[in-house]
Amino acid sequence: MFLVTKSYGQQQTLVISDPQVDTLIQRNIEENKLADGIAGYRIQIYSASDRKGAVEARTRFLQLYPDADAYLIYQQPNFRVRVGDFRTKQEAHALFKLMLQEFPEVIIVPDKIKLPKL
Repeated sequence: MFLVTKSYGQQQTLVISDPQVDTLIQRNIEENKLADGIAGYRIQIYSASDRKGAVEARTRFLQLYPDADAYLIYQQPNFRVRVGDFRTKQEAHALFKLMLQEFPEVIIVPDKIKLPKL
């Protein structure tokens, strides 16, 4: 453990630094760089073993919501179409309510989402 005193004008700040904490922080930074997204939610509009049906559902969604993201995912034995990148369930719920008429089997699911654009 190190004690460091930093002076800012007339103010002095005591900083306690532990090399193990610094190592953990650096490891966390590196893991976040390697991560392919963050925990969040998406809306699943299709899940079945028919690839053609999944492609059609994704295409129909993109025609209705051209500015939204849609993902075709294969998780054996099913193809799934998930849409959006929402950080909370509440954010997903607004689009979910709009989609109920077009896609009656929609559900909100936890998923790894893209990092939000800054």
